[in-house]
Amino acid sequence: MSAPGQLSQERLLQLRNQYLSLVKLEVEEFGVKPTEVRHLIGRLGEFECALLVGGTLSHIANQHGFDVVAANGRKISVKATGQKSGFVAITKSTLHHADDLMVIQYRNAKLEVLYYGCINKAVEFARFYTPTGSYELELSKARQLQHAAQQSIQPDGPAPGGSAG
Repeated sequence: MSAPGQLSQERLLQLRNQYLSLVKLEVEEFGVKPTEVRHLIGRLGEFECALLVGGTLSHIANQHGFDVVAANGRKISVKATGQKSGFVAITKSTLHHADDLMVIQYRNAKLEVLYYGCINKAVEFARFYTPTGSYELELSKARQLQHAAQQSIQPDGPAPGGSAG
């Protein structure tokens, strides 16, 4: 059972499915590019992340630095994208608010987690772009990080992406 003001896992699943249907409708029926419905994909990613980690959405809409609180209390910044390639931006000024990062890609009407792990580990592999004050993590590097983390996970080892931030 969820606390007052929090969405239950069942409700998160319903919302995720509704958003996924809406994005599919926009893309498949109306020919809209996934990158043009990024606000929907962003929220869809938050629902997906909360479901995957048994967590909840942040109590505040557009909370600075993180979007989901995992069942274990870790704060997760969610970056969901409809891009086939490119990068996700991680704002330097709010980086310290999140413990972990989850990068989710919407592609061919499906969601794929490209990276889930320590946000500081991800930033090590990102480039810093001074004009925006953000780190830019290439989607291809996110995939490589995830693959490397999966190769090194021990049964009682660290969380994917390295040790806690």
